[in-house]
Amino acid sequence: MANNDSKNEDQSVEASFLTRSPSLNRSLLSNKVSGEAIERGNIINEDNQALDIANKMLAEDYYSQHLGIKIVTARAGYSVCKMLVQSFHSNGHGSCHGGAIFSLADTTFAHICNAHNQIAVGHICTIAYWRPGNLGDELYAYAYESGVHGRSGSYRIEITCGEDGELVAEFQGFSRSLKGQSHF
Repeated sequence: MANNDSKNEDQSVEASFLTRSPSLNRSLLSNKVSGEAIERGNIINEDNQALDIANKMLAEDYYSQHLGIKIVTARAGYSVCKMLVQSFHSNGHGSCHGGAIFSLADTTFAHICNAHNQIAVGHICTIAYWRPGNLGDELYAYAYESGVHGRSGSYRIEITCGEDGELVAEFQGFSRSLKGQSHF
């Protein structure tokens, strides 16, 4: 993808994030720009670090690569990945296997809960499926950081059909960071 096309997609996804995100996440973003992140340093550096971590993780995640999961954006506080549903994602009903949808959400969850440069792992994850993903659908997973308290984090991931499409599934993930371990 050309650099300009990548910027346009990132802006489109961010606009979609702001309209889709719960009010809590909108307030997190405005707090991030106006105060919290500025106290911690340059917001651009934090976002670049989050993207670097997501790219590093995906480069070493052969399962997600096999599924065709791609990073759309990764920033501190939110992350978006996508996956085109192909025949090898199919279940016995001819729709996208629930495990493939779960994996898309889980990969996005991994990127967001590691964005603060502390190695974090999933602790508890649940998913609710609302409609099937079909062959040819491009599924997007939008991850929102609900809160981080000490070494524990809470995240909500919405999986949609298309960038602004219908809700396919909702994933709730709780993470636990590993004491004293960072990516960089």
